[in-house]
Amino acid sequence: MEPKIKRKFRAFSLTLADSESGSVAVRFDDAAGGAIATGTASTALTSLTIWASASPAGTFSPLRKSDGSAVELTLSPSTTQGRVYALPDECYATGAIKLVANHASGTAVNCTVMLKG
Repeated sequence: MEPKIKRKFRAFSLTLADSESGSVAVRFDDAAGGAIATGTASTALTSLTIWASASPAGTFSPLRKSDGSAVELTLSPSTTQGRVYALPDECYATGAIKLVANHASGTAVNCTVMLKG
């Protein structure tokens, strides 16, 4: 059955990096939200910090909540079962984001980013 209201959706593969400079910029200007599917991953990968910019080619800085704390995804990876995590609402007003792994073991993780407008 086709949806009555069809929204823009895109999904693509991304390899995580453990630095902002090594991370790939993800366009978020046409997305209202999204999720990241990590598949099976090293249990040492416990969080992703969100960096943000006005555009994919812009200067990225760590995204912060109104209380000043970092916007992060807390992960509970499994070596036997994949996981899917919702992107935080704070990403909504950004033009682009980068997902930065907390640990070098995260750099071997190929994930799928799913965005919906």
